[in-house]
Amino acid sequence: MKIAHLILAHKNPQQLARLLKAMEHPGFDFYIHIDQKTDAAPFAYLFNNRNVFPIQNRTKIYWAGYGTIQACVNGFEEILTKDYDYVNVMSAQDFPVKSASYIYQYIEGRKGKEFITCRSVVDEWTEALPRVTRYHFINFRFPGRHKIEAVANRILPARKYPLPHTIVGRANWFTVTAGAATYLLDFINNRPEVVRFFKFSWGADEIIFSTILYNSPFKDAIVDNLTYVDWDSPDKGHPKILTIDDLPNLKATDKLLARKFDADIDSNVLNLLENWITSAQPYSKQSL
Repeated sequence: MKIAHLILAHKNPQQLARLLKAMEHPGFDFYIHIDQKTDAAPFAYLFNNRNVFPIQNRTKIYWAGYGTIQACVNGFEEILTKDYDYVNVMSAQDFPVKSASYIYQYIEGRKGKEFITCRSVVDEWTEALPRVTRYHFINFRFPGRHKIEAVANRILPARKYPLPHTIVGRANWFTVTAGAATYLLDFINNRPEVVRFFKFSWGADEIIFSTILYNSPFKDAIVDNLTYVDWDSPDKGHPKILTIDDLPNLKATDKLLARKFDADIDSNVLNLLENWITSAQPYSKQSL
């Protein structure tokens, strides 16, 4: 089994280097998309590793904008020309909480599952409903866009998704089979009305991929994603920056990865995680 890890990066190449080292495995390749707004030169040394590749078609990424989706699409287009069983989408501010061998065996033992969180915006993740019923001009950069957005939402009817689909989501980090990734890529490339809809949504990266797969032949294979996130953060809309204080929860979780880490804020937690994943018990098929 071969897994391609698509990593979205915008800063701190040294932290990314630690992530790559912690996840080193003969079954893993790494594809790094560097935000087009970021100078790629400091990241160049990472590509000296034989299994680390740059995504050539870079795009600009703005928080809650469509750029994250486009970066994934660009990554899929380059990754899916090669033979992989899974594509794992992650951030350069992720870090494993299990060993690379454990991660590989865990996914291999559940081969065919699609690890992507799908919470209904109507019944479960209700705070996200305005993201798709109201107009959002997050992808525009002209002066006064917020005022125009407010006027649009005051005079226009609620937005409706262009297809008879259940809208779901929650996390923009997921691990899917190559077949599902191909389905996502083909769907997005051939449904301009869906792209148009999500370009006027806020935080659409947490919804579009989940919604497409949930309303597809892959639905019955969907299980929750593999990334631990703590949303109890004072910075609304952003996950908590994990520190050494979060280590007990990170050791206890059954997730394989965690986010969000920032070595400039707390590098000790990464030191301890590196020790933890090398000394922890190996994967056991009894956990299946």
